[in-house]
Amino acid sequence: MIWNLLASKNVKIAVALSGLLVAGLAHAGCGDAPAAAGKQHSSNPGAPAVYRADGLVRTAFMTVGDQWFEDASIVGLWEFEVRLKGAQNGLPDGFLFDWGLAMWHEDGTEMQFSAGRPPSAGDVCLGVYRAIGRNTFKMHHVALGLSPPQAGAAGTYVGPAVIEVVATVDRSGENYTGSYVLSQFAGSPDDGTEFNEKGMPLAVFNAMITAHRVTVK
Repeated sequence: MIWNLLASKNVKIAVALSGLLVAGLAHAGCGDAPAAAGKQHSSNPGAPAVYRADGLVRTAFMTVGDQWFEDASIVGLWEFEVRLKGAQNGLPDGFLFDWGLAMWHEDGTEMQFSAGRPPSAGDVCLGVYRAIGRNTFKMHHVALGLSPPQAGAAGTYVGPAVIEVVATVDRSGENYTGSYVLSQFAGSPDDGTEFNEKGMPLAVFNAMITAHRVTVK
C-alpha cells in the first residue's frame, strides 16, 4: 500500500525513503519530578532497569545532568505502530507509516523488525537509547535498507534513514507512546558516505508512536 503512494513524483524519494522505515517509539516528557539529590546511591547508576515477569519493575537511578531519576523499564519486546502527525510528503494525517516488533535490551541497544517493508529491501534496523527522565527514553535508530525492488531487480541503497524517538512508558509498564522523526539522508558505499547523517535530508517524516508490551500468556 505504502509503495503505491510513494510512486508519485512528489513522494518518490519520500518512501523509497520511507521504505527505509523502521519503527520508532516515543513521547517527550518527564511526567514526574526528579528524585532528591540525596538518593544518589545506585551501585550501577548507568544501567537501564529490567522488567520482571511478575509485572513489577526493578528500578535503577539514572544520571541526567546533575539530577537523578528513578527509571521505569522499557526493556523487553513490544508491538508498535507509527502514524503520521499531520499530512506530509503526499501522505495523509494518521497514515500508518510503519508497524512491527521492537526489542529493547538491558545494555542500551534496540532492534526493530518492520512489517511496513519487505524483507528483500531490508526490514531489520538497529538503535541505541538512554534514559533522559523518569520513565522517559531517547532513542537514536539507523536503518540501512534498499529502495523497493523494481520488476524483480534488487533495490538501490539510498542512504541511512535516521529515526529519533522520545518514548515514555506509562505507570503500568505495559505501554509507551511518544514522538517519532525519520530523516532520510543520501549516501552511497561507492564514495564512503553510506553512513552520512549530515546536510539537508532528502525527506523528513514527523509521527507519533504507540507500543504495547508482549508478555508470556
